[in-house]
Amino acid sequence: MRKALVVLLIGALAVSLLPSTALAGDPHAVRNRWTGVAIGAAVATLGGLLLSPLWAPPPVVAAPPVAHTRPRVVYAPPPVVDYRTWIPSHYEDRWVPVTERQRVWVDGHHENGWWVPGHWQEQVRNGGYWTRVWVEGYYR
Repeated sequence: MRKALVVLLIGALAVSLLPSTALAGDPHAVRNRWTGVAIGAAVATLGGLLLSPLWAPPPVVAAPPVAHTRPRVVYAPPPVVDYRTWIPSHYEDRWVPVTERQRVWVDGHHENGWWVPGHWQEQVRNGGYWTRVWVEGYYR
């Protein structure tokens, strides 16, 4: 479309510059010739402005297509089931810790080259024993 319009404008300008049509028996041939040149130049200028990108409509920018997707399905994990086991009543052996404190007499003696007189000293003895106990049934 634009090419055809440009060719038409150039053709009209070329025809207006031909001296034979401007000089065909007119006493004012020179004045008419320059009037034709002015009209052709005006048409070429106006055509150039109409065909320039300044007067072209702005390009249409289409919005990107919106993809409508279903929301993701999220499944919750199954609940944790705590299977408990019943332990019946029974006897168990248990350690019973025992701490004993005693005051004992320590005789006088030499220690590192020094004489240590006799004295009472507290002595701690840790120990304990095993015993059998009855345990009621319970869930584990």
